[in-house]
Amino acid sequence: MLVRKVSLKSGLFAGLFMSVLMPASPAMAASDIEQCLGRTAALERIGSCSRAIDAGLSGKQLVDAYASRGVTYRQLGQLDNAIADLTTALDNDKGNVNIHIARARALFNKRDYDRAMLDLAEAIKLDPQNSVPVNLMGKNHFMLANYDIALKFFGEAIELDPNDYNAFVNRATTYYRTNKLPEAMKDVNAAYLMLPPGDSRGRALLQLKVAIERAFASQQGAAPASN
Repeated sequence: MLVRKVSLKSGLFAGLFMSVLMPASPAMAASDIEQCLGRTAALERIGSCSRAIDAGLSGKQLVDAYASRGVTYRQLGQLDNAIADLTTALDNDKGNVNIHIARARALFNKRDYDRAMLDLAEAIKLDPQNSVPVNLMGKNHFMLANYDIALKFFGEAIELDPNDYNAFVNRATTYYRTNKLPEAMKDVNAAYLMLPPGDSRGRALLQLKVAIERAFASQQGAAPASN
């Protein structure tokens, strides 16, 4: 019995060893890149991207694999890995707006706002009609308590895309933080109109609306009675 166990293990290790040494077939590599760029589970996607990269990809496929793995690392909270992969992707495609935005998001999550804004500035330069980096620039300024500048960027994002839900919510939040309650409520109501029925984002938006209404009530309660 002991001999059989050793033999079984030896065969298993030999198979694993050979799988490491043998290069992936074109079919396997194609499957890995497809899963890397698809809607697979996060850990499975990272594994597929890693195998695809190790298979010797080049050009756009290599950029896409590093970018996909970087975005997935960010979703898992592995920010250093995310930034490293997205940096490698940008080293191979410096003019990729989406990767600049993706790295800016990872840097934002790491609270490295100054570096995030460098990526966003480059994204805006590359695609000045894209509201997403403009809105994200506002979010970074909001986190730095640069509220007037944040409002400017949120307004510009809304001008570029009047249906940018996130820009309306972010501007409403900034108006609320700066006690501009009528403007905050106007933006919240505009954002509500953009939500499809049953959208999960409605709960957070309702919380913001309630907070604004309470602030309104507090101001009215504190106001002196008129004669």
